[in-house]
Amino acid sequence: MDLEARGLGVISRMMGIDGISHLPVEQLPAIPLGLLRRNATRLHAVCRYRRGVRKKEGVAPSDVRCIDVHPYALTDEWSRYADFLLYHEYLHALGLSNHGREFRELESLWPDTEARSMGERFGMHLRERSAKWLWVCPSCGNRHPRARRGNGRYRCRDCKVVLEDHENT
Repeated sequence: MDLEARGLGVISRMMGIDGISHLPVEQLPAIPLGLLRRNATRLHAVCRYRRGVRKKEGVAPSDVRCIDVHPYALTDEWSRYADFLLYHEYLHALGLSNHGREFRELESLWPDTEARSMGERFGMHLRERSAKWLWVCPSCGNRHPRARRGNGRYRCRDCKVVLEDHENT
């Protein structure tokens, strides 16, 4: 499914959520959707506002330049998480620019509870894909994906044993 169709699907699901019926959800299809760079490891999605918009003064969907999603989130494995990411960013576009109590309450209305909890696993997936090295504890097996070799300088948090370097293939 392409990104535009996914966005329209998320918007139609949002229209069925009673807790956000007071927000201008019908304005969301006008927001362009795009992709983040493939090498992004910390950012899963972002709502980008137009230049000069001050979020403290209130935000509307017309103030949003675009919403970008990580391309790996659009794979079959992560598609449910991609829907949740779009929902999350659409909430930002609807005027909830920070992650305060009201935002978290509305975010919790997304019907797919498992998708809401996939963020940590997706972040680990991105870090493992981009890592050139894995620091592995020979005692407990903990794995830490990294860009550089450890060269014996680091120890396991749990066992205090020196971590071994393994090339990530």
